[in-house]
Amino acid sequence: MRNYMKTLGLFLFLGGMFFITGCEDPVVIDPNEGDVNVSDGLYLALDGEDPSSTAALVKEQVEADDFASQDRDGFTAGFMWLEVGDYNLVEVSEKEITRTIGGTTEVVDDGNSDCGFTSYTVVSTTADGPAFNVGTAGLYKVTNDEMTGEMILYMIDSPNLIGSATENGWGADTPLTGSVDAEGGEWKVEGTILRSGEWKVRFNCRWQINRRIDPNASLNDASNGYQLFTNFGGTTNSLVTGGSNIQQDEDGEYTVTVTWDPRDGFGLSTERTGDAPVITFNPNDFNMAVIGDATAGGWDSDQNLFYKGVVDGSHTWLGMITLADAGQFKFRANDAWDFNLGGDLANLSNGGDNLGTLGAGSYYVVLGTPDEGDTWSATVTAASWGIIGAGGPTGSWDDDQDMAADGFVDGVTTYSFTGDFVGGEFKFRANDAWDHNIGGDASFLVIDGGNLNADAGEKKVTLSFNGETYSATIE
Repeated sequence: MRNYMKTLGLFLFLGGMFFITGCEDPVVIDPNEGDVNVSDGLYLALDGEDPSSTAALVKEQVEADDFASQDRDGFTAGFMWLEVGDYNLVEVSEKEITRTIGGTTEVVDDGNSDCGFTSYTVVSTTADGPAFNVGTAGLYKVTNDEMTGEMILYMIDSPNLIGSATENGWGADTPLTGSVDAEGGEWKVEGTILRSGEWKVRFNCRWQINRRIDPNASLNDASNGYQLFTNFGGTTNSLVTGGSNIQQDEDGEYTVTVTWDPRDGFGLSTERTGDAPVITFNPNDFNMAVIGDATAGGWDSDQNLFYKGVVDGSHTWLGMITLADAGQFKFRANDAWDFNLGGDLANLSNGGDNLGTLGAGSYYVVLGTPDEGDTWSATVTAASWGIIGAGGPTGSWDDDQDMAADGFVDGVTTYSFTGDFVGGEFKFRANDAWDHNIGGDASFLVIDGGNLNADAGEKKVTLSFNGETYSATIE
């Protein structure tokens, strides 16, 4: 899924441990030299107190176009426990504090999490500015960007596993439970199944925090801001922030433990505790879609669904389709007729009869098998794409503005809305729920992608689906 370059850390996989210390060089503390006993660099420190080596910020990469990583001048980051109190960012040189940075805070809720952890704090920094307050104690990822003059304080609730190697695929996270405090701690999941494939660790069910001025513009334009990582990847011997997908070679039942220590940083251990159940059905082998003369592509082109994962005990595919007032449709896998489903929606069968259209309109499709492919069923309910977000027409992350289903022409389905936008961030989601949502760049929208952005005022938004991918125009 996501493929990134190395930024920091050490990762020893399968029976091993990785560590992220938050610094490129070891922090050396010499109590017999100078006034401040930490190495040269940037630190977050309680107002009026000396900095600690456990609160260092060091150079880190940010996201680039095409899921890559890139250097950014003056961008530093660290993971640290913060107590309630007032803080400054300080620079230490030769055991002396040579620069103090303060600022004012703003809480931003961008809606960009798959499990509810959508807010973070932005500190607008100034030299010798006032100390800024941290109101909740916890483990934070702290970043400082000198180009934009801002810090980000992002509190970490828990790490999660996600990827094709996990039981929920790329569609949903596998949560770890546990807790940490100022002395450290751990999160763990026992008895989880990992299979041959790829996976990553991400915090609070989100991939990144988007701090671009134009959230839809190129990530490679440094003057437009940046996008910081909230996920870890890498190889079997090297964990990196925003790194490439972790390769899983051996199927099995595992206990996965993520630890955090204020000095040693993050660690991950994977202990194989048993064999994985024998696979009789692999959802990755079933790229399900809808096809038929009642759909945009006719009988020649599929309208893809996406695999959500195991939902309520059933392998589940989701999608939005537009049907005509006449015609028929079926479900099939992998753009071929070897496996196709028809007959009765409540009891689909391979090779079953074509299904009749439900009438002209937009429909939300849920296709599933609870027993690994022996039985299949689907629901097809009238619904629409909606626009949601603080910058959208409703000005809310709780209420959708439904879009009109405009039918299809030349194999392209379109949905549209014309009206006033509050201005700011928004996304598209189907069926008034987060199960199926799309975002990212308007020209190439992706499942669970980042938020889009629009200025305030009247807009015409057109959402298009060509059977494979979604795109949008905002006029």
